[in-house]
Amino acid sequence: MQQEIPMRIRAQELRKKATKEENHLWYDFLRTYPIQFLRQRPFGPYIVDFYCHSARLAIELDGSQHYEDQGPEQDAVRTDYLQRVERIRVLRFTNLEIKQNFEGVCAAIELELQKTLPSSVWPSASHLPPGEGYDRRSMKTVTIYTDGACSGNPGPGGWGAILMYGKFKKELSGGEAHTTNNRMELTGVITALEALKEPCTVELWSDSKYVIDALEKGWARGWKARGWVKADKKPALNPDLWEKLLALCDYHTVHLHWVKGHAENPYNNRCDELAVLESRKFK
Repeated sequence: MQQEIPMRIRAQELRKKATKEENHLWYDFLRTYPIQFLRQRPFGPYIVDFYCHSARLAIELDGSQHYEDQGPEQDAVRTDYLQRVERIRVLRFTNLEIKQNFEGVCAAIELELQKTLPSSVWPSASHLPPGEGYDRRSMKTVTIYTDGACSGNPGPGGWGAILMYGKFKKELSGGEAHTTNNRMELTGVITALEALKEPCTVELWSDSKYVIDALEKGWARGWKARGWVKADKKPALNPDLWEKLLALCDYHTVHLHWVKGHAENPYNNRCDELAVLESRKFK
């Protein structure tokens, strides 16, 4: 009877036989990341591609075989075991995403780490945003709510934002005679972030899936990396505004939150009120 290969030996073999995509993510991002990752880490009957102990986060890269025959079902069982038994969260990316949207994958990983890890865990020098001299641990935490509105889409539009720091609160708003709802959503976020006079940790709340998903899932960085072309080869809209917003997200540490619009959140409702009032000025 053939003896089963120990998981430790299997993990070593997998490291030696890493795919091009695994090597790309490891050598060009995770290996030098200021928070430690490990390659091919065994957990029970499974070996995860990359693992961050500080965040209890596993990153899995899936090739085409994961989408054939029993692949999806097996992956679901694997993910359930890691999350339920090992208490490990799992981020999955395809090899195609590594090839075509590497920047977006890296952004998604960093956002997940920022949401999970306390600020005290982040190194003070090697991975700062372009704020020269600012330590993440000493940065102010500002809460921002934004919303956009447009009548006609395109048509007259407006945006509103609320910035809160401690006991201080500030409202901002503006509008344009001919615009779109998405441009107003983006403009609200951009103007609010531009109002901050130093790098800050920002808790950003918006009811715009367009804004939150494109940032949180790395889509916007992928559009930029491809010359403002989406994965379906169609042009990405509003590149001028996305360029500004991505630069601001690099400058600040932005934590993203989606809030249901027109519901019971008073700050979101106030932003909507400000946006609508601004849009009516152009009618």
